[in-house]
Amino acid sequence: MTFFLNRDINRLAAHTTLHALAWSFCGLFSAVFLLRQNVSVSGVFLAFAAILLLRLALRPLVLMLAPRAGLRRTLMLGTLLHALQSPMLALVHGGGAMLTLFCVVAAVGQVFYWTAYHAYFAAMGDAELRGAQVAVREVLSAVAGTLGPAAGGLVLAELGAWPAFLTAFAIELAAALPLVRVSEPAIAAADRGSLYADAQTGIWLFVSDGWITSSAVTAWSIIMFRAASGRYDAFGSLLAIAALAAALSGMLLGRFIDLGHARRLTRANAAILMASLILKSVCGEDPLAVIIVAVSTTLLSGLYIPALMSAVYNESKLSPCPLRFQFAAEGGWDVGGSLSCLLCAVLLKFDLPLGVLILIALPMVPVQMRLLMASYQRSGRVQAARKAREGAQVSMAG
Repeated sequence: MTFFLNRDINRLAAHTTLHALAWSFCGLFSAVFLLRQNVSVSGVFLAFAAILLLRLALRPLVLMLAPRAGLRRTLMLGTLLHALQSPMLALVHGGGAMLTLFCVVAAVGQVFYWTAYHAYFAAMGDAELRGAQVAVREVLSAVAGTLGPAAGGLVLAELGAWPAFLTAFAIELAAALPLVRVSEPAIAAADRGSLYADAQTGIWLFVSDGWITSSAVTAWSIIMFRAASGRYDAFGSLLAIAALAAALSGMLLGRFIDLGHARRLTRANAAILMASLILKSVCGEDPLAVIIVAVSTTLLSGLYIPALMSAVYNESKLSPCPLRFQFAAEGGWDVGGSLSCLLCAVLLKFDLPLGVLILIALPMVPVQMRLLMASYQRSGRVQAARKAREGAQVSMAG
């Protein structure tokens, strides 16, 4: 498979798999763990909003460090900092000082990690194989997401928070090892005035993703946890089944983007996403209904990340500087996610059911679809023009 000829992408995939395993061992349980630690549902959304707003405020630190230290060292630092949020989560009891400290540590780790990671993947990936590369990455992450929640939930249920979250901490530290031999991409000098103009599409795509994810995914995880009778092991098993369904569908769909069907699949993705959100909002907390909806909607959702991130990575690689592109785009994610979380927290004050919070994501789906359609059309024109120039050069040389 051509994907595996790119050794840097292979190493990033190995890193991503370990990172996904650590996250699914701990991070996927963060919302429900906070609930069990006497944080209210609205308090969970407010805590997540605080993390995102702190990320937005701290992100300039990445732009100060990365050009001096290099993108590889910045990503490794982000990985190590990201690992710290697992043991910090174990210290949280209620809504006091430790919850505040957890939010700060999580924000610092995430802001360094995600900005550098997405810039790295964009710089090292191949535009003509982007859909397949993102899909393979997501399949590997889904495999880790199948093992991690099942094991993490069992350890949480039987041994408690510290063994589970320290295991996640160790796995995340190990995720830094594949990065040691990844090539160092250049960080180009960029005109600050053109930063947001170059990244405008990426910013709005990430605003939409942050809005959808922070409302629907968080609310749905709480619904699943309640349907699992508040048991970590049952909740983890449900997450594992859903991740396996995502892996099966993700294996099939990413390559279609590279074959020229991106816009058609973008429409299908939007229709599937809207149907999934509606089903999740109306299924209630009956265990059987939740299991059926979780598996069926996830089985059809394997296109979402390849469709979104293929467009973002292509836009990033076409920009003058992928790092600065991701700096701006990640800020969009924080804005969309924090606003969504704050709106959810406000609505919860009126005792609205969690299903209503899932519907908050619905209006953003067609907005995201239009952005993706325009992005794929633009990148298609650029790639066609590039191939035409290369063909002309070959003809002249011949």
